[in-house]
Amino acid sequence: MDYHRATYIFIFNTENELIIQKRTLNKHFCPGYYGIATGGVVAHGESYQVSAQRELKEELGLELTLENHGLFYTEGESYCIWGKVFTCHYDPKLDGEIKMQADEVAAIDHLSIDDILTNKKRLNFTPDTLDALHHYVEKRLILQPSDPD
Repeated sequence: MDYHRATYIFIFNTENELIIQKRTLNKHFCPGYYGIATGGVVAHGESYQVSAQRELKEELGLELTLENHGLFYTEGESYCIWGKVFTCHYDPKLDGEIKMQADEVAAIDHLSIDDILTNKKRLNFTPDTLDALHHYVEKRLILQPSDPD
């Protein structure tokens, strides 16, 4: 199986909760599941940073300042990914309304990190974004000065 590079952007709202996205049912990977992070596959020749900004704009219509937290590796039944985690903060009063990309995002919600990890609501989270969150919370991301964009 080939590996892909992907971006994972954790968007914190003013209550320090993560904005999560329900994937549309037409998505090939995990249709109808919740993505804990915004992001996607990095295009050939594209940097992680440029990809993250592009995905944030495409999926939610937002242009926010991103903080790089580093790389991690994850794999599952149908994926092998070198992912880079970014965080940003969203305030609708300052940043405007979220504009969901209709063919990718069915709905948005917000949950605390603890609520996501305990999953008392028994939501289906995409396994790669859940793994990215575990790496972030457990401080297992790899960040070096030579970290590729």
